Amino acid sequence: MNVAFDVGADDGFHGILFAFLNPKIKVFAFEPIKGSKKEILANLKKVEDFFSYKFKNYKIINSAVSDFNGSSIFYETNYRVGSSLLKPKVKLDKFWTHSDDLLIKTVSKGIKPKKKYKVQVTTLEKFCKNNSVSVINYLHIDAQGNDLRVIKGLKNFKKCLIEGVAEVPKNNKLKIYEREQTFNDLKLNFKKWNFKITKIEEVQKNYPSLNVYFKTNYKKKNKETKNFIHSTKRFERIFKRIFSNRLGLKDFIFLYFWRIKKKLL
Repeated sequence: MNVAFDVGADDGFHGILFAFLNPKIKVFAFEPIKGSKKEILANLKKVEDFFSYKFKNYKIINSAVSDFNGSSIFYETNYRVGSSLLKPKVKLDKFWTHSDDLLIKTVSKGIKPKKKYKVQVTTLEKFCKNNSVSVINYLHIDAQGNDLRVIKGLKNFKKCLIEGVAEVPKNNKLKIYEREQTFNDLKLNFKKWNFKITKIEEVQKNYPSLNVYFKTNYKKKNKETKNFIHSTKRFERIFKRIFSNRLGLKDFIFLYFWRIKKKLL
């Protein structure tokens, strides 16, 4: 089975987009936050309604992902997308606490846990074994400080992985979680695993974390390996407007020509 993983799915944006563009690839979205499945399914329906399209290749897994199997305390923070298996630091660097940037202030004030509870934790190795995964076409990770452990948890299934993206803080002093791993940790592990960094970008302007895109040394073994289709910026913008209920005339014009194109193919 060809799959893509969306680890730390939040509202489902990336995984739903992957599934829409890659109907022959099964997409699994992992998100442990209580109540998240209802929100993701609501967003999925918005996309289905807009495109008159029924998803058959998207599944939500209500579990955290790391390098061990079992259960663990999960810290749900006031800034919800900052929720993590890792405990937020009590004292943050002055970069966070003295900044005038609105996003930085929002994160620094909202990173304190509002509640904590036990969640199920799985490794991708276990999931791949249980679901007969042969190819991991794409691995999108936003596990709030735990991204490298997600990759480590693949173990021998790293040889089935083709490409992906992970998020890490730029350096040690900018960490916001206990035991969080940094860009330097990522580089050391990527060298050991023979992963190649293909692109590095800021998560958002002025934000001290990086999205690190990578490819592995995956060797195509058979004809069953599917090509993973990446989204264009245009599709990303449309999906964001669908999710936020802010569709405009230009989106319906796009939909009209998209439908014509699909009929011609």
